[in-house]
Amino acid sequence: MVYRENQVCPVRIGLDKNRARSRFLGLGIAVPEVTVRKKSSRILVPTHVDWRAVRVFLALAFGLAWAIEGAALALGVRFTSLTPRSTALLASVMFVPALAALVVRRFITHEGFATAGLRRGPWRPYLLVWIGVPLLVAGIYALTILIGLGRFDPTLATLTARMQEAAHGQPLPHLPPPAVLAAVIFAQSLTLGVLVTSVFTFGEEFGWTGYLLVLLFPLGRWRAALIYGAIWGLWHAPIIAGGYNYPGYPVTGAVMMCALTIAFALTQTALRLRFDSVLLTSFFHASINNQGLGVLPMLVIGVSPILGGITGLVGVVVFGALGTWLLARTPEPLAQRLADNSMNSGETSAHEKQQLACPRKS
Repeated sequence: MVYRENQVCPVRIGLDKNRARSRFLGLGIAVPEVTVRKKSSRILVPTHVDWRAVRVFLALAFGLAWAIEGAALALGVRFTSLTPRSTALLASVMFVPALAALVVRRFITHEGFATAGLRRGPWRPYLLVWIGVPLLVAGIYALTILIGLGRFDPTLATLTARMQEAAHGQPLPHLPPPAVLAAVIFAQSLTLGVLVTSVFTFGEEFGWTGYLLVLLFPLGRWRAALIYGAIWGLWHAPIIAGGYNYPGYPVTGAVMMCALTIAFALTQTALRLRFDSVLLTSFFHASINNQGLGVLPMLVIGVSPILGGITGLVGVVVFGALGTWLLARTPEPLAQRLADNSMNSGETSAHEKQQLACPRKS
């Protein structure tokens, strides 16, 4: 598979004056050297969609995950209320997309890992995600209450019910007041919780945003985001049938899960293009998981998983609006790179101005 620098126009631009030297990335892949500002992201995209790689990756990612989850469902495991057993199963399956990407990159296409986004990137977007996701989730549940799809419950009755279920009839220990308990759980979700969860979400994102999304970029960033987002949601179908996120809605829930992951995928695509870091997309994913399964949803009761809350229509609309805004404002990498170089040099050539003015294909 041959990769090129992502371009906004058919004319080849952005190469250094010599254009003679190339360095090899991975195994036998030549990539032209480009003179860029040090902090600019270097996004490499394939010249065309390698559908063979896509098919093999999806066959591995879906085949192994669905086989494990299908066997669990056949043995009576359900995901309506997470137990240590079901949680461990879900955590292990999260590494399947990473395994699929590793196998395809290393043994099928032999392309190496130059395009995997294995870099941390700047700290600022992590801070924005760390602060922004909890605020968004809080806003989603506030909106859910405001439009009458849920009721505020300061007693945390949902948390007490879950603890009693986990205790299997044993008496519960003395608990602090609900406000203190909520604060402790929320603080844990922002610290150790999100860091630990990032390890597991990396297992998914190394496959989804680290490989599948890159493979689909030749279709344009919008279509790539929509297709990968729908695939990401469909991948969850067996556990949705087992009661995860949408208990009682095995079919409608699977459709809503695809809508939700498409909404998330718009932001993930923008983050991937802007910062070229699969660690950042893993952190965004982990932040959503921690808040979506944390204390904020427990403060609102009577919520339909299809309509309200983070998994329902309210969550899809809010995250979809955010993702659409971010992706629409995300410049094509090469256009941004030329603008950065022009600022450094203090001038923009007529040729570069023509390229920057060229409409984006996606």
